[in-house]
Amino acid sequence: MSKIENLEQFKLVKGSNFGFIVYSDDASKTIHQSKCDSITEGKFANNGDGFHWFSTIDMARKSFSVIVCDTCKPGD
Repeated sequence: MSKIENLEQFKLVKGSNFGFIVYSDDASKTIHQSKCDSITEGKFANNGDGFHWFSTIDMARKSFSVIVCDTCKPGD
């Protein structure tokens, strides 16, 4: 697991098209494929503290109780 610290890291993760991003807000923690279109720079700018990157979906699930993104459906 790696917390995404700044916009530059966020762009690198998105551009790599590798791994998974867990986005947490007040309501839930949602897991996305790194390429998911619902995870945007704007969303990161509004809540940069809530983004973590994982190399595998299993590692993400061990670290957080997550729900799966309806858009990219990681793990399907």
